[in-house]
Amino acid sequence: MKHGISILLILLLCIASCVAYPMDPGDPAIQASLDYLRDCQKSDGGFGEAGRESSPGTSSWTIMAAVAAGEDPRGWVKNGNSTIDYLRSMNDDILAKGGTVDIARTILTLVAVEEDPRALCGTDYVAELKSRVKPSGQAGDHVFTTIWTIIALASVGEETDASAAWLASQQNADGGFPWTPGAESDPDDTGAALEALAAAGISHDAAAVQNALAYLKGMQQEDGGFHYGGTSATNSASDSWVIQGIVAAGGNPAEWRADKTSVVDHLIGLQNPDGSFRHTTYVTDNPCGMTASAVPALLGKPYPVTPSETLPLSPATPAPHVTTTAPTATPARTPAPAATGTGGGTVTVTDDFGETVTIRGIPQRIVSLAPSNTEILYDLGLEDRIVGITDYCNYPPAAADKPKVGGYSTISIERVLAADPDLVFAALGNTEDVVNRLRSLGMTVVSLNPETINDVLHDIELVGAATGQEEQAAACVKELRARIQAVTEKTEGLTEKPSVAHVIWYDPIWVSGKGTFQDEVITMTGGVNAFGSVEGWSIIGLEEFLTSDPEYILVSSGTGMGEGGYDIVYDYFMNEPRMQQLDAVRNGHVYVIDADIISRGSPRIVDALEEVAGDLHPDLFGTSVPDTTPVAQSPGFGVIALICAFFAVFLIRVKR
Repeated sequence: MKHGISILLILLLCIASCVAYPMDPGDPAIQASLDYLRDCQKSDGGFGEAGRESSPGTSSWTIMAAVAAGEDPRGWVKNGNSTIDYLRSMNDDILAKGGTVDIARTILTLVAVEEDPRALCGTDYVAELKSRVKPSGQAGDHVFTTIWTIIALASVGEETDASAAWLASQQNADGGFPWTPGAESDPDDTGAALEALAAAGISHDAAAVQNALAYLKGMQQEDGGFHYGGTSATNSASDSWVIQGIVAAGGNPAEWRADKTSVVDHLIGLQNPDGSFRHTTYVTDNPCGMTASAVPALLGKPYPVTPSETLPLSPATPAPHVTTTAPTATPARTPAPAATGTGGGTVTVTDDFGETVTIRGIPQRIVSLAPSNTEILYDLGLEDRIVGITDYCNYPPAAADKPKVGGYSTISIERVLAADPDLVFAALGNTEDVVNRLRSLGMTVVSLNPETINDVLHDIELVGAATGQEEQAAACVKELRARIQAVTEKTEGLTEKPSVAHVIWYDPIWVSGKGTFQDEVITMTGGVNAFGSVEGWSIIGLEEFLTSDPEYILVSSGTGMGEGGYDIVYDYFMNEPRMQQLDAVRNGHVYVIDADIISRGSPRIVDALEEVAGDLHPDLFGTSVPDTTPVAQSPGFGVIALICAFFAVFLIRVKR
């Protein structure tokens, strides 16, 4: 009898773990997701995360998810406003501020709801997107911008052969596709590239397609899922892009297994009881966006999505299999005995979120979950105690040899556990879910969240108190204060202060507004932020930027391609014809600044202060000239990652 029950349980577990694919729109899991997405609709008819306003991006992905499930989102109405009403209301804003991908996504959304993208409120989005395609076929300046341009133009019957050929030429030797020419391959862009190649009519048997599939097979993780790269946790967004890419290439993602778990199983396992999808196993972040991405993937519908689209799966595609150890649940952690370093005792600190944290003994095994935290630890001479850092902790260079525990918002809980730390320094971008999970597993966590330069100094002292390095912290802060004073003594009395813009990205144009480190640096160095009226990091329309005509432009460095990269934002300002009318460009006042030193809450923020002071006032601080030398970047953490980090932090602050 017991033997029979065991067999029955095994059969039930197999059935539960083997999701029928593609899923049916009537499946309870899909219906729960649609109900959740309906709840994301705002009073203006658009969609956005809880506590936030509607956004064109979230609205577009949600509308296409509804269409993929056989719904007519034009009938989704809130406060008398439909989804179409929202799209029309955002027309001018999308045109003024939209980048290449924004225009492409708008076309795909209009096609999905059977609206004419050549005539929305008198706007021809197709012509606008075609104007961004170069003679080589490249659209915009990147691989990802070309991918979405191909998918969008193919959806309206436009010629995409040249762009598809250019895209294929950017495939890396490992078979994957990068976000920009020369960068490392990643599963997300490779999955999207497969969708673009399929939309352009490239055969499933083409070498580019087969090589991309081979790359993805090698990137599947032991839990069946996918991640963007490095040591970050597997996540629903990467799963969705890969699933859609496999389907577009004629494959069946339900057959892509790591041991017994398929990528489809892994994605389904990230669904919450309310129908939404978590970003990672322990993090619910942007659930509306994650859910909107997951629904088309689970329904077997890659982009472009149309109301009548069904894509048959090819049973002839060999089922890839990755031999791994079966995934296991995160083990419960028994709190480790307090470390007993010299001068061991009990210290109680209050972190930047008001949490009172008790630290017993002097920590000997420290994990840092943010680049800024790692820099502080090194500055205090704690490098020998560090047993784990993130993929993005690239300074000082010696940090590269430390074990990695994941990305910034995709921390691997399992890797943190394996490091067996007695103290973890977290940060805002790690998300509250991760911090709470670590604490529930018995870990001592101190979270840092500096918002000003004074906050950075406070956090240096906080880290010193938590680690028994009070004297080193006091000396460090004393030196930094002296350097800050040396700058402000010369700038506080200035009667003429130049207008300055700090630009993070250009397609679309992202600038640093009030409440940012960059804004404070500009102010303290005797400048006036040209966009000090905008909140946080924001998108600015081209015409608005040209009208503001800042006297100085500071641009973030690099592309995320390592030492062989180039300063892509600087090149845009120096080569874009429309920018040549700006005073800063004509006068040689466009300066490259290391993206890391001006964006991290670490001691190097004072380096940024001194550098910007020299750029704006060479007569006071010594001659400065535009620096066009590429700044070394850690792979995967250049401008794009910087934007993502800024945007993630901004949204988290909104939720607070």
